[in-house]
Amino acid sequence: MSQEFRKLIPHRPPMVLVDDVPVWGPERIEATREVREGDPFVENGELGDAALIECLAQTIAAGDAQHARDKGGRVVKGFLTGLTNLKFYSRAKVGETITLEADCQKRMDGMGLFKAVARVGQRLLAEGTFKLYVDIDYSGPGTSKP
Repeated sequence: MSQEFRKLIPHRPPMVLVDDVPVWGPERIEATREVREGDPFVENGELGDAALIECLAQTIAAGDAQHARDKGGRVVKGFLTGLTNLKFYSRAKVGETITLEADCQKRMDGMGLFKAVARVGQRLLAEGTFKLYVDIDYSGPGTSKP
């Protein structure tokens, strides 16, 4: 299990909405989140839509932070700058594990465009395009901006 991402993102419990990030790289990021009773944003036994957006955004942030670290950099700051074609189909219930996936469509000068999907098993919860800005510092010893 890849828990290293927790040191690389600014979120702290209880606002860390991703449990594990087993896959990260420049093109694809995958994470998981188990919905638990008492979690922030869980009402009537279901995870709210706004929290699912945050789960997907944190998936991208965690994957980008790990990838930057692997390349000798560190994320200074990052922002969700836009959402397009966002659709909700279902809600995850307490006890279910959400699979979160983000595929990079394009990167340019700190901006990233990701197609993101959330599922429980084969049941689609949500999908959409996430636009993010990430400032990465590559000025550490022996590093250079890729």
